[in-house]
Amino acid sequence: MGIAVLDADHETVTILSELIDGLGQRAYGYTDKDGFLGGIDPDMHPIAVISDEYLEALEGTKQVYPSIEIVAIGHTATAKECICRGATHFLKKPFRAEEITQVLQVMLKSPALNGKDEGALIAEDPGMMKILEVVRKVAPTQAPILIQGESGTGKEVIARTIHRLSRRSQGPYVGVNLAAIPETLAESELFGFEKGAFTGAYASRVGRFEQAHKGTILLDEITEIGFGLQAKLLRVLQERQIDRVGGKQAIAVDFRVIATTNRDIEAEIREGRFRRDLFFRLNVIPLCIPPLRQRPGDIEKLAVHFVHKISSREQMPPKGLHPEALTALKAYAWPGNVRELENVIERAVILAEGEVLGPDDLLLGSDTAPDLRGPGLTGSTISEMERQLIFSTLHEVGGNRTRASELLGISIRTLRNKLNEYRQQGQNSDTLTVKPS
Repeated sequence: MGIAVLDADHETVTILSELIDGLGQRAYGYTDKDGFLGGIDPDMHPIAVISDEYLEALEGTKQVYPSIEIVAIGHTATAKECICRGATHFLKKPFRAEEITQVLQVMLKSPALNGKDEGALIAEDPGMMKILEVVRKVAPTQAPILIQGESGTGKEVIARTIHRLSRRSQGPYVGVNLAAIPETLAESELFGFEKGAFTGAYASRVGRFEQAHKGTILLDEITEIGFGLQAKLLRVLQERQIDRVGGKQAIAVDFRVIATTNRDIEAEIREGRFRRDLFFRLNVIPLCIPPLRQRPGDIEKLAVHFVHKISSREQMPPKGLHPEALTALKAYAWPGNVRELENVIERAVILAEGEVLGPDDLLLGSDTAPDLRGPGLTGSTISEMERQLIFSTLHEVGGNRTRASELLGISIRTLRNKLNEYRQQGQNSDTLTVKPS
């Protein structure tokens, strides 16, 4: 395990690297954003220390690799801003060596980092309990699994659970977010490349499939890859061999594949954007995860879990949940699903003054989260309410996607996916100009 550090000041990187070495961890120091983003890997360094000079890199890291825990340091941004962008902790410069050492020691003992996150799969709703029963049955097998569901429903958590319960649990678990990889780089990222294969290939590189040898590979957002690469991926799944870019011979690999998507994959096939034969190869065991709004039985249990998880992480006394707060949570539509629920609870635990979280502490239906109970929504479907909420929020912030995603409590990736979905359905807002971010 290692810890990545990104700070423009070389001396700061050196000092932090020495402190990290003193904790028995390997330090990966960077003074430039591009080097950091090119080298960051959740399997190599599940913790990152990032200066607030690089807020975009901080936010992007958390979006692409949500499992990475981030410590933000600096004096330009506020703690609230950094936490909204994805940081777990914030230390204002200058800080003492003991302060950051203590923070890192707590994070290194985190159950999630040590493979002991017993509460990762929280379910009480009958529908989810049936899915978990299937998970327990199929986990010990070698069968490919396709997990479908909206963003934030917990697809990756289920994929990790399958790996942990499988006969490959002692092998590597390699997650690949295909939505975050440019199409021109996807082949070399998945299959690796040989030295000299293209301009800039100064050394050979092992791809993600080779990294997953004897373990499990998660192809997250499988419907995002190009049609041409789908044919090569199908061949790899059939023959269990990969060809590195620029390579001259095939390399045998032993892996179990799990794929996820937040799209209607059968619609993608009908539109000619996804290969039917690849779908059949991946869809041996299908799992469809319902959105949180269809799992009311899970909301209270998840909320209580997140209160204790965040209180423990922040070394704060656990707070209670007022019955009216639970009522508000159950009445909310949750466009961002479980991920949004965790964000809402985290914000409430950190900012609330009292020992019990009330409905006002949740900031649902307030200035920071537009009210769903506005005129004209009675009789609307949940999806229509969700669409109106997203467009009204974007309108309030002048089309700024980053700000809108913060107010909605969802990732910017989820917001982009929703807008793309509305665009395909011809449901754009006529009056809204969305600013790219």
